[in-house]
Amino acid sequence: MRRAFLGFSLFLAACGQAEPPPAPLPAPAAVNATWFICDATNAPVILAFERDGATARVAQYEKPTGAIVQRTEYTIGDEEGAAGSVYTTLLQNGAEAGAIRQINPGMLETPTAAYTMPFTSVRIGERDLSCRWMPRTRLIGFTGRRTIVVSEDQDGDLLYHSYDFASAADAQAIEVSENGRTTTFSLEARDGQEAVSPAGARYTFQADSETTIIVSTENSAGRVEVRRHGPEPVQTEDLIAYVEGDAAE
Repeated sequence: MRRAFLGFSLFLAACGQAEPPPAPLPAPAAVNATWFICDATNAPVILAFERDGATARVAQYEKPTGAIVQRTEYTIGDEEGAAGSVYTTLLQNGAEAGAIRQINPGMLETPTAAYTMPFTSVRIGERDLSCRWMPRTRLIGFTGRRTIVVSEDQDGDLLYHSYDFASAADAQAIEVSENGRTTTFSLEARDGQEAVSPAGARYTFQADSETTIIVSTENSAGRVEVRRHGPEPVQTEDLIAYVEGDAAE
């Protein structure tokens, strides 16, 4: 249902406004294969999960700096179904240390909108995190400064949303149609264009009359660019981690 890749580090905070040179971004943290990303809507944290058989490795990044603060390894335990959800236990030294909840896509308002698996919450120790999930997500990823989501609306038109870490404390959790879970966005662009090649996908959005945003996964390297008045990017950020979604068959 999804393809996952990694990379690392966009963007003019307000389109149409100049801003001072951005501070240096944190160095990329290599993760081999992203299982899923939990961009918490109720805490200033992002968890990037990778899975290797029965082992889950979790890299924790903080907002607003985008810095990696912790790496943890778990054994993946039993899966238990309940009320349309699947709960997967995370173990350390044989004891339960957390759990992952995912919704069975068949239980969604629109099952075919699950382009990515709906992982909706993660419990690590005593901490319960609600995860961002959007119907028809084509790509979700994050840089050192923001989370990026490219998705489709019900008519199939491409949407771009960014969620800046600098304003994460002021963002309000909201529910959207078709079981979506997210927060107030920092920037929205609509009516995007998609180009697919053997190298990967490229999504282009016109944020305003002067500003073009490009999200690319070409050559397995996620990247977001802002261009103004020409083909050369004025700002670029590489994605630390991203997951691509596929339309249901």
